[in-house]
Amino acid sequence: MLENLSSTQKAVGGVVVIASVVGWIFAFVQIGEIDSLKSELEPARQGLASAKDELAQLQGDLEAAQSERSQLQRRVSEIEGSQAELETLRAKVQRQQALLEGSMHQFKTNARARVRAGPGTDTDEVAVVSAGKILQVFEIVEDGTWYKIGGMGYIFHELLEPVE
Repeated sequence: MLENLSSTQKAVGGVVVIASVVGWIFAFVQIGEIDSLKSELEPARQGLASAKDELAQLQGDLEAAQSERSQLQRRVSEIEGSQAELETLRAKVQRQQALLEGSMHQFKTNARARVRAGPGTDTDEVAVVSAGKILQVFEIVEDGTWYKIGGMGYIFHELLEPVE
């Protein structure tokens, strides 16, 4: 069969065979290089997976820290509110102590004041006292917001100031 082929055809056939062999060799070399690259790439893939896990952990830690910060801010606000209440109560106690010790029996109205039958705005108004009137205080109601004045009734504490 090869006898009928011309020398050019034989040469071309030889080149084709050589090219095929070279192609196969090149393919095997590339497969080897790809396998080598895959083996080099595997540690990088593992490092990336580890970095992703660490990032997820850090995001969880950040969310927990933000939640804790919010709780602490709420607690600080509560404490500040409690401190303001404490200061108000401290002032009331000081007024009551001064009254009980006798140093502040006389008070002056700092505005027109309604006198109530009992300590609270829900009780009947029994009189009205003009601003600047000096009154004798006999009792401070336990929460410190109402003062009992002699024979008349109760006046809200902010409407009275001690006479020195």
